[in-house]
Amino acid sequence: MNSTPSPYTHNLVSSLYAMKGMIENFLAHQEEGCFANEKEALEKSQAVLKRAITQADQALKVVKRLGTIRDTSEAASSTASLRHAWQEALSLLEKEWRGKEIEILERIPIPFPPVQCSQEDLKEIFYHLIQNACQAMQGKGILVVRAQVSFSTKEEPFALIQVSDTGPGIPESILSRLFEPFFTTKPQGRGNGLGLYLTRQLVRRNQGRITLASFSGAGTTFTLEFPLAKSPSAYVNSK
Repeated sequence: MNSTPSPYTHNLVSSLYAMKGMIENFLAHQEEGCFANEKEALEKSQAVLKRAITQADQALKVVKRLGTIRDTSEAASSTASLRHAWQEALSLLEKEWRGKEIEILERIPIPFPPVQCSQEDLKEIFYHLIQNACQAMQGKGILVVRAQVSFSTKEEPFALIQVSDTGPGIPESILSRLFEPFFTTKPQGRGNGLGLYLTRQLVRRNQGRITLASFSGAGTTFTLEFPLAKSPSAYVNSK
């Protein structure tokens, strides 16, 4: 998996609309005789094709990214540090809150046992949740991550992680749709409706669980559950 943020932020829907719009605009100008001569029409068509290729490349990267999350072989044998994944995701999104009134509170105990999850997957999960929270708070609020060890009915320990924001919350009418692919409430160009869908897919492929609680005017909390790493030696590098 690529460690840079670019695979996370490509907007598939916007890319497709951009290609469609550029081509339709060129064809409309051609039909209306807006070009002075054939040379100008050719130059314009070449420029449109170059921009369309760029948009197509972005869309293809998103499609390929969607395909890679089906592979569970790496995730099944990987362990991850919550603190490292959270801090790496924050660094990738530094520009999201630079100059804004967003306070980041990290409540991950030191040391904290590693979880059974791909490190890159966990970083991307946090990336999407942080980005979603920052956009929801619109430049002002508090973002909190909390972690603790809990136990299931089988007395098997697992990591319980909560990512909370003080944004406006999510209307109950759309809560059930938030994890659908391409569903978004953001204006065009601000979101592609894939972030939370990818998040849930990545959580599932790592044998985890994700739920959310939100009320209009009262913020949103995403809760993650992951099995703890089974190897005692893995605890050494968990700080």
